[in-house]
Amino acid sequence: MYKVLNTPKRPLFFLKIIIILIIPLALKSQECEKVKIADFPENDLPPSFESIRLQKETSHKYYYGIGVNVDYTKARHLAFTEAKAEEYADDPFAGYSILLMLYANGFGVQRNLDLSIRIACANVNGAPAEIEGRIQHLRDLKSKQPGEIFDICDDITSGYMMGMCQSVQSEIAEVKRKLRIDSVIKKWPQKDQIAYDTLRKAASSFFENRSVFEVDLSGTARALFEIGESDALEDNFQGEILKADQCAFKKYAVSDFLNADKKLNSLYTKIMTAKNTQWGTITKKGIKSTQKKWILYRDAWVIFGKIRCPGITNNALKTLLTKERILQLRDLIDQLNLNNTDNQRHIFER
Repeated sequence: MYKVLNTPKRPLFFLKIIIILIIPLALKSQECEKVKIADFPENDLPPSFESIRLQKETSHKYYYGIGVNVDYTKARHLAFTEAKAEEYADDPFAGYSILLMLYANGFGVQRNLDLSIRIACANVNGAPAEIEGRIQHLRDLKSKQPGEIFDICDDITSGYMMGMCQSVQSEIAEVKRKLRIDSVIKKWPQKDQIAYDTLRKAASSFFENRSVFEVDLSGTARALFEIGESDALEDNFQGEILKADQCAFKKYAVSDFLNADKKLNSLYTKIMTAKNTQWGTITKKGIKSTQKKWILYRDAWVIFGKIRCPGITNNALKTLLTKERILQLRDLIDQLNLNNTDNQRHIFER
């Protein structure tokens, strides 16, 4: 079964547009006879293809239960409709890909591994090793008792698919985070909820900048790293909101903030004054933009804190946020080899 990738969001449709446009998919299925809609059991087809609404509803959400209850029948009907639509031809989480998993696992249909093997061979694109791996995986399942769950992400080898699989897992995690936070803030006074909404907007803006401009996105696994960083930021944010629910923040003095702020400024200056620097897609302009978003994010926390936890000082929240930003800049400096003056050419300036 597909396992969570341990690297730190982009919605799946957004990634599909960006990645497929930027990375030409020279990842084609093997030379096999394509499976046609007519090859499936007639009783498994949707009553009317025209009655299924695409765009607003997608098969993978019902297959995985992302924001909705798992519904394999609805997932199947949507997948058949997607399979007939040209715009879903290269989507690894729509159409024939979903049908492949449904029939391989016998979810809402009679299990049919032979049909799944044919789909994997001819209808679902991928890197050659991925296609071969899926086919062999499905063949191996024929000799086992039903129980092992097959997923399209089990046999991935390409950076492209790593990003797409991480995207689905990120969607699942995002729904769980929202449910957890909503269950907490719904108990708060209205003024606290309004303050949270403002903080949430500032957080989204900073997290997006951090994930895009302070992560090297030059490789084929760019989506994996971008989503991974965004998820890590969101997980940390959830933890801080749960602390805010109990007003359980660590106390810091004015001197703590001044020392942290001094360290932060020193690290930021080190990056901004580096010469002849270039590294992947990261640029000084991007870091400067992200730093401005972070300041707005920090200040939004202070405003939120005054309302939610009047007993928590501004210095406590500012110090907490500054220490987090220091770790981010230190990690950035390590990536850019700025601690080694002989390697300063490895950063970035555009």
